[in-house]
Amino acid sequence: MGFMIPAVMKKKLRPSFGTLRFMVVLIAVVLPAFFASHGNAQCLNPSPELLFYRGAIIPDVIPSVPCEFQQLQIFYPDAFPFLFPPVFFNESLSQSQTLAAPHVEVFGDGEFPFFGCYTLLMVDPDAPSPTNTSISQVIHWIVTNIPWDLSTLSEITTANVVLPYIPPTPIAGRHRYTLLLYEQTSCTFNPPAPGRILFSAKAFASLYGLIGPVAGIYFGVTAGE
Repeated sequence: MGFMIPAVMKKKLRPSFGTLRFMVVLIAVVLPAFFASHGNAQCLNPSPELLFYRGAIIPDVIPSVPCEFQQLQIFYPDAFPFLFPPVFFNESLSQSQTLAAPHVEVFGDGEFPFFGCYTLLMVDPDAPSPTNTSISQVIHWIVTNIPWDLSTLSEITTANVVLPYIPPTPIAGRHRYTLLLYEQTSCTFNPPAPGRILFSAKAFASLYGLIGPVAGIYFGVTAGE
């Protein structure tokens, strides 16, 4: 046997016009505005992108990332000689921990169709200091023609080193060292080596038709540490 809701209760259960209007505004305006300021409102799982916004990598280094943006995992053996765990987003490392080039992998959910070949960039947008970026960006590493084997956790090999790795050497303040992975339109990308200072990841990608970035991460190194 069912039960009946009294008419008075029914009336109370109906949301008022003001409440409905508030809910519509919240869904249509407030929530999209929040995500627009903290990531791409169209992305269902924008967590790596949000970290790039929070660290101001967007827009200081790149204007945006696609919804399929994945996290790069980097491992510095000198930083963790025993446990060898990955570096976290915005983690602080010392100069002595980053002397050798890191081991790099892509960590994703398998939804992004990685295939073809890729370019890896490592840039410093805080040169010579976070309050004086007159020589930004400094490019620390360029590797092109990186093959992909369709796995979701795959080692990136140094297929073609355009610019050898140089370790972080901040002069003042804390610098955000940013690694970005771009998709190439072919597997025969051999650009001339650019100058180390006044580099632009955005301009470099645009000049050579690179797609993305499709993955990335950043960490911090402070001068004198």
